[in-house]
Amino acid sequence: MATLVLDAKIERALQLVGGKIDPEIEDSYECLEERILAQALENVEVAERRLREIERLVGELTAEKATPCKN
Repeated sequence: MATLVLDAKIERALQLVGGKIDPEIEDSYECLEERILAQALENVEVAERRLREIERLVGELTAEKATPCKN
């Protein structure tokens, strides 16, 4: 029973990181749990880079428009 719970938690953690582990991360960490955590961190770093790019692009669009969006 405990193994089923552990397997379900590992499966859910893998789903949350996108269902796959980057090959470089797989080569760098022995333990699956460490790989999952490293992949999660990598995903956060990628998301932060994308967010900064989106903010930059939207800022450029707003600067180019004569009137900003109204709330």
